[in-house]
Amino acid sequence: MVEDWLDKQDCKAQQCVTLDVVIPCYRLDLSILDTILSLKCSTSCTVMFIIIVDDPRSPHTFELLSKYSHRPDVRIRVNNANVGASASRNRGVGESAADWVHFLDDDVVPEPNLLFEAERVIRSHPRAAGFVGNTTFPRADTIFTTAVHLAGVTYFWDIATKIDDDVPWGVTANLIARRNINGATHFDLRYPKTGGGEDIDFCRLKRASSLGHGGHGFFAAPNVRVTHPWWNGGTRSYWRFHYWSFGDGALISRFPQLTYYDFAPNSAELIFICSLLGSAGILFLRSDWVQIALKSVTIVVLVNVLHDCFRHLIQHPERNEGLNSGITGLLWLLAIIESSFIRIFSELGRLRGMIARKEYLLFGRRFDRFAGRVGQGPIREERINSLQRVVLAMVAEYLFVF
Repeated sequence: MVEDWLDKQDCKAQQCVTLDVVIPCYRLDLSILDTILSLKCSTSCTVMFIIIVDDPRSPHTFELLSKYSHRPDVRIRVNNANVGASASRNRGVGESAADWVHFLDDDVVPEPNLLFEAERVIRSHPRAAGFVGNTTFPRADTIFTTAVHLAGVTYFWDIATKIDDDVPWGVTANLIARRNINGATHFDLRYPKTGGGEDIDFCRLKRASSLGHGGHGFFAAPNVRVTHPWWNGGTRSYWRFHYWSFGDGALISRFPQLTYYDFAPNSAELIFICSLLGSAGILFLRSDWVQIALKSVTIVVLVNVLHDCFRHLIQHPERNEGLNSGITGLLWLLAIIESSFIRIFSELGRLRGMIARKEYLLFGRRFDRFAGRVGQGPIREERINSLQRVVLAMVAEYLFVF
C-alpha cells in the first residue's frame, strides 16, 4: 500500500477525503441551490455536487443547467419521471465515486463551514458507518410550529445534540454515509416516495454492514449544521406527519427485533375500535351504537388532550425549556392542545399503513426509534402513557356514556 510505503519513508502525507454531496431535487429552488453549491472545502478534501432533478417538467431545469453544468465539480442528472427522494438518492449514490456521500435535502440552508466540519468528523472516525448532522428549524413563532415540536415528530432532527455515538439513525436532510463498504446499502423503495421510514431503514442496514466489516455505527456530527425551513412556510397541515407514519409503520415488520408490545391501545387503535362499532351500528340500524361510537371518539380525543396538558405543564415541563419557541401563556396552552391532534393524526397514519399492508397481527406492536440505544426508558414511558390514557378513557366512558 502507498500509505505503508510513505510511513516507512517517514512521510506524513495526509490522505485526501473524497466526499460527494447528493441532493435529490424536486423543488429546484435556485436560491437554495446557489447557497449549497457555493460551499467551500479545504485543500485536503475533494467534493463533487451531484444533483438529481426529480421533476423532469420543471421550468427551472434549463436555468440550473445553464448556470452550473460547466463546473467540473457539479453533476446534474434529470430523472425521466418523478420517482421520489429515495430512488433519486440511490441514483446519486450510483453516480458517486467518493468514499463518503453527504445527503442534503434541496430546501436546507447549510452553515458556510459545513464541508470543513464534515471533513473533520470523517477524519476523526474513518471507520464509521456515517455521521448524523444537526438539522434545526427556525424559531417557532406560531401555535402550529410550536405544536409540531411538542408533538415529538421533529425530535430526531437534532438528535446529534442528544446522543454522541452509535446514533440510531438520522434524517436524510443532513446525513453522511460511508460509501466504500463492501455490499452497497440503498434506500428501500417499499417506503412512500414522499418519505417515512426509509431513513431509519437505510441507517440500520448501513450500520449493520459497517459492523459486519469491522467498522462502527453512526457518530453524531453536531457542528455539521443546516437549517430546515418550516414546510410550506409554516402553513398548518397535518398530512405530512400522517404520511410519514403511514410509511414508517413498515419498520415494525422489517425490524421485528427492534419492536415491543404496548400494554394498551393507542389513540388511533381506540378510534379504530370506535369506528368498527359505529359501522356496525349503521349496518344493523342501531343508532344507539352509532351514538356510543361518536361519544367514545370524542372522549378518546379529549383524554389525549388532557393527558398531554398534564405531561407538558405539570409532569415534565423541564423537557421543553430548550424549545426554540416564541409563544407563551394561552398560546402555549393552545400549542399543547394542537400537538395532541398532530400526534393522533400521525398515529392514525401509522395504523392506516398497517391496514393497507394487511399487517393485522402487528396491531399493538411499536417500533423503538432509539433501537435500544438508551435502554428501556422510552419504551416504559410510552407504555405508561398509553395505559394512563386508556384508564382515563374507560373512567370517562363509565361516567358519561354508560
